[in-house]
Amino acid sequence: MPIAEIQFDAAALAAVETSTAPVKRLDGTTVDAIVRAFDDTTEEYASGKFQVPQDVDVGGTVTFRAAVLPATAASGKNAAHQFSHRAVAHSDVLDGSYTDEDSGDKACEAAAGAVSIHAWTETVANLGWSPGDLVVFRYSRRPAAADNLPGDLYLLHLNIEIPVE
Repeated sequence: MPIAEIQFDAAALAAVETSTAPVKRLDGTTVDAIVRAFDDTTEEYASGKFQVPQDVDVGGTVTFRAAVLPATAASGKNAAHQFSHRAVAHSDVLDGSYTDEDSGDKACEAAAGAVSIHAWTETVANLGWSPGDLVVFRYSRRPAAADNLPGDLYLLHLNIEIPVE
């Protein structure tokens, strides 16, 4: 099934919420990167927006993928993610309630700076997205239900795969 990929580098996400995950520069031996640092005790956000493709498959499933890495080493730990969104059609009011899509617990790599790709899905119907909608969103780290990762979780990249016809 074909998909439309919408990609957000951590540095491209906006800081519009009161509690925003700060931008941090990681200095590697060879590779440097810009990330957003999400705290383990305070919910912080990074925001964005995109338009739903006109040829969205309304019977399909959207996949969310977050490329993340722990700030400090911690074995056997989890992180959870939340993608809060609001779909706005032509002539709709922008302001309104978000709908939350939770990832559930996702296992993190034990080594500091080791990348994990966390994926979770939801159907287009349950998201309530229609062709051409503008989707405004905020991404956040949620406490994991079990074995919560201590310290910051770095978001490197957020990817949204939308099924199209």
